[in-house]
Amino acid sequence: MICQTTRWILLLGVLLLNRPAFAQTDAEYRRKLDQAAFLMTKATVEFLATDAQTFPNVKSKQCACDSYEGLKEFIAQNDLVGADKLTDDAKKRAAQNIAQINQPRTALEGVKDFLVQKVATGDRITRQTLPGYPAFQTTLDGIITSALGAGPAVVAPPQQVAATEENAPVNPAESAEKTPVTTPSPTQSNWNAMDSFALILSILSLVAVAFLAYLVLKNQKPQQSARDVQFDSQLAKLSDRISKLEVRKNQTNENFQLNAQLEALERAVRLLEQNRAEKPAAPAVKVPLEVVAPVQEAPVEPETARPSNRFRTPTLPSKPTALYARTADLGDGFSAGGLLATAERDTVFDISLQGDTQATYQVSENADAQRLALSDPYSYLNDACEYLTQPNPNSRIRTEQVGRLTLQGDKWKITEKAKIRFI
Repeated sequence: MICQTTRWILLLGVLLLNRPAFAQTDAEYRRKLDQAAFLMTKATVEFLATDAQTFPNVKSKQCACDSYEGLKEFIAQNDLVGADKLTDDAKKRAAQNIAQINQPRTALEGVKDFLVQKVATGDRITRQTLPGYPAFQTTLDGIITSALGAGPAVVAPPQQVAATEENAPVNPAESAEKTPVTTPSPTQSNWNAMDSFALILSILSLVAVAFLAYLVLKNQKPQQSARDVQFDSQLAKLSDRISKLEVRKNQTNENFQLNAQLEALERAVRLLEQNRAEKPAAPAVKVPLEVVAPVQEAPVEPETARPSNRFRTPTLPSKPTALYARTADLGDGFSAGGLLATAERDTVFDISLQGDTQATYQVSENADAQRLALSDPYSYLNDACEYLTQPNPNSRIRTEQVGRLTLQGDKWKITEKAKIRFI
């Protein structure tokens, strides 16, 4: 009775402590990613303001705003034609990446690539020769690094002034005096403490689940068998991973990945408990040998040719040589479980297997699949293809060079993007 009461108390403590800690950590981390996406969009608009040839009516090159609405007011005041649509598209792409991609750096890098492709590739590639383009690239990388670091707030690093705009010599002593010293603010320290506290609570709740599983196994009366030894080995591995997570509990920038690992460990413990409770399989029934009645002698017939093997060898199914995918659902690759063995109307990519771990892919020649891809090329083609020309809704897609894939676990990772042309 006492053991049963202890189990219920521990289970209630896990439900009360574990979920708020995960929710608080994930919500704060997503706010940081949303803020970083806004700062990258703002830096892109400010870079466009430096293009005097395209936008001759610019009045100010810096936007003192902290929201998308303020950024649109800055665009209207400086007559940056088309930048408002770029802002909406970037906001949509950022929300989509953060919601669908479980790797924060991959999500932010996708937003960065989308912005650079919009403003400085194709027929706008001449903007890469502007004096402020290197500072623009540095600013985007700095925002991503800041968002993935410790602390709840993301601040855009200041853009460097182009050498052609300021030719006056700089005194090293004055430059050293003006360099700010970064000190952690009280708010940042409080958020770090909260993140650490949430992580500690999560680890403690996981230990409680492991202890609960131990009590359940201890109160039973199992016989020492091969199945019991296997369960004990798996529990030992889980305990070892828990100890490793305790060592990393102070690394707050890994909270986003640790949460997923902790949830997976909890599911593994619950699965072990369910499997342990299952009854062992029934022993196989022994089938008596068939008794053959004696056969009377018959006249001898001429012997005919018979096959030496009375049993026909089963034919093994051949491995598929081609697979089909609708889109690069993992951002940098295709999920192995999402691939199809036969082509359908909405399968945009044809994948040809070159071996167990190597494959190539190209855009399907099917007219329905091409129309679907051209309806939203940035969702279907941008992650897996490199454009040689700009997309056109009335064009046809031709693969100039196939892409290459490598199997890594359950993912076909893109090692080389396919090069396509819109004709």
